[in-house]
Amino acid sequence: MGGLPFLVSILTSVVGSFVSVHVYSNYYTKDDKLDNETLHTTLISLVSIWFLSAVAFASVINREYLHTFYDMDTASSFNQKEFLHLRDNQDEEKSDILTLHPDVYLAWGDELIKPWTLKNWNRWEEEKPTWFTDRWIECVPNEYIPFGWRVKYKKTKGRIDDSQLQKRRGSISVRELVGGKEER
Repeated sequence: MGGLPFLVSILTSVVGSFVSVHVYSNYYTKDDKLDNETLHTTLISLVSIWFLSAVAFASVINREYLHTFYDMDTASSFNQKEFLHLRDNQDEEKSDILTLHPDVYLAWGDELIKPWTLKNWNRWEEEKPTWFTDRWIECVPNEYIPFGWRVKYKKTKGRIDDSQLQKRRGSISVRELVGGKEER
């Protein structure tokens, strides 16, 4: 779902709350009916809290990503654009995409990420950049790793050679959860 459909669904929920109160007030006829003042006070309070929370969130969010709440990009198309905007010498930034859920890059990864990893893998093995860790390698789909290295990893690191098998990520550190890099 892109940002605009998400925003529309949120606004529909808020409007739907008012419609629900109106329908309840006008058509519910049983004795246990809540009075209109209680309903309206509760509804206005909840919508006010929602609105204040949304304003507070919008005021602290990184402005660079504010557009993601109203444009039509999905997570996949957004990350594809980000990947394409990175230069050839920005391997560390490009490598971050492979730490995300595979659905984020599945549609376009074979076309863009696979050639990049196959082209650079030998250099990374030689230079050992700080981000090129065993944990990162575990995130990389097997078909994105040169065959010779896959064989080596299978022997030395227990890499699964079946590209259809997705290894479930284990626990995640709080540092990664709040946007920090894993410790090396």
